[in-house]
Amino acid sequence: MTRQLLVLALISAPVFAEDLAEVDKPAPTFRLPVYNAKEYGESTVAMDSFVGPESADKKTKALLVSFMASYCGPCKKEMPYLQKLHLKHHDAGLRVMMIAIDTEADGQKKVQDLIAENKVTFPVAKDRFNIVARRWLGTKSPLPSLFMVRPDGTIATVHRGYSDDGADLLGKEVETALGLKK
Repeated sequence: MTRQLLVLALISAPVFAEDLAEVDKPAPTFRLPVYNAKEYGESTVAMDSFVGPESADKKTKALLVSFMASYCGPCKKEMPYLQKLHLKHHDAGLRVMMIAIDTEADGQKKVQDLIAENKVTFPVAKDRFNIVARRWLGTKSPLPSLFMVRPDGTIATVHRGYSDDGADLLGKEVETALGLKK
């Protein structure tokens, strides 16, 4: 009962505009359970495992954090693209994670199926109460929403929604962040 009250308090807590994730501000930290623990190798993922002053992964040069949902068509297109980026640039210091905001069991099952279908090996976190999503996106933000976080834990870029040239732009931004683009 106490845990339920805590969750309700966190869910109903107001989110102030100055608290939302935006360029050049520290990214809100979190720890969430992972859908694909077997593929990823851990049952939870924390943003500060990759970036920030206390990060465990000192090889991270950029962290992509993408918010998605099973009902979002562009999110389904983005997942295999992010997997390709992850495989292509992991050794150069790119880290990728997705945060699924599905609250219902059916949607969560669809996320699990998408992970298997796309053979995703980066962590896909479960934010079923949307506590993390509210801190990053507020209450009204298009999906997918993607953030590139610097090694110091501040946000370098934000992409909200889907655009046809988004993949090219993101690819160039990743290469620049990793020092691969001349």
